[in-house]
Parts: sequence; structure tokens; C-alpha cells
Amino acid sequence: MNPEKSPQINENPLPADNAACDTQERTLSLLQKIQAGTTDAKSIRPVERRMIVGYMMTDGYSTADIAQILKVSDRSIERDKNAIREANAIAADPKLVEQMVGRLVFEAELSIQRIRKATRDKDAPASVKIDAEHRCYQIVHDMVLSLQRLGYLPIATPRLQADITHNISQVPDFPQMQAEVQRLMQITGEIPGTDPKLTEQLAEIKTQIVKVELANKIQTISTVIQEQDGQEHE
Repeated sequence: MNPEKSPQINENPLPADNAACDTQERTLSLLQKIQAGTTDAKSIRPVERRMIVGYMMTDGYSTADIAQILKVSDRSIERDKNAIREANAIAADPKLVEQMVGRLVFEAELSIQRIRKATRDKDAPASVKIDAEHRCYQIVHDMVLSLQRLGYLPIATPRLQADITHNISQVPDFPQMQAEVQRLMQITGEIPGTDPKLTEQLAEIKTQIVKVELANKIQTISTVIQEQDGQEHE
């Protein structure tokens, strides 16, 4: 009786990183052969050309340079670039935000661990250790700002803006300020021994209020004149 054959399992599957590295090496090798003239650029398949285009894009080659090396038109290279961009496009997805936040926090913690591990040596100068701790703080600070922008941590800006708006709404108008200054000047004039500097300050404030009010009136009149002039020239 023949024993049942078990399915063959690949005990050493190629990791994704190794596969990507192998693809990059083959792409570079093919590009080197084309540049050396041992392989005709026109004989390669479109998928191979696209891989080479992607590699050369990351290496800073222009469209014209890539087209010249691969012996195709600039338009063909632009089509390849658009196809590469579409292949790398990421659709909006709430889960993607969660994933990127998780990666952000993980990378921040990993970076801090690596920095502190590198400065754990007893022979490391104190200045290096201090700088390392500053770098760790910067990482945490940047991470917090990123989490705030993504809505994962509260931001004090709305509350501050509300407070500013509320306070601005309570600022008195010019007649009220003028009346208050006049009232204070009258009080200081009736109180014996009042510091003359207070009277001078109140007089200066009154003058400034008048100047600001006049400036606003001039600006209002100027705006009206400009609008009328613009209507006449239409």
C-alpha cells in the first residue's frame, strides 16, 4: 500500500523584500546591458522598459535622457511614467490613515530606541548623549504635531480662536473709548495731588483715539471714491 503523498511545501519562500531586491538587480543589469550595447533597447518588452523607466526616474534622469537611452519617443516615456504613477496611486481609505498613524508611532519609537542604544556606550561623550536626548524629544514633538494634524490629538487653536473672537467683540467703539478717557481726565482733575503723568497719558490716549478714528474715516471715504470711479469707467 503506497503511502499518501503529502503536498510539497517550499520551506524557504522568497521574502517580499528579497524579491523586490532581485527585481531591482535584474532591472539594473538589463539597463547596463542596454547602455553597453550588448542588448538592443528596442528588443525589450514594454513591462521591462517600464521597470527601467521607474528605476531611471528615481536616479534623476529626464524624460529626454531616458527616451534617448531606450530608443523610444519622449511621448512613450511619458506614458510609461503615467502608468507608473497610476500603479503607485493610493485610493482614499480611512483604514489607510489608521495604518499610517500606526506606522508613524512605531517608527518614532523605533528611532528613539536606536538613538538611545547608540549612545548607551560608556565611552560616549556627554555632549553626544545630550544631543541624542534632544533628538529623541524632537521625534516625539514632531509625532505629536503629526497626530494633531491627523485628528488623533486635540489642538488648542479652536479654543484660542474662540477666546480671541469673544474678546474682540467686547472691545468698545471709538465714542465709548473717548467718553471713558474724558471721564478719567475729569476724575484726575478733581483729585488733588494726582500724578501729572497720568494726565499726560490720558491726553496722549485721547489724541491717538482721534487719529485712529480720522484714519478710519479717511479710508472709508477713499474706498467709496474708488468704487464710484470704478463704476464710471465700466
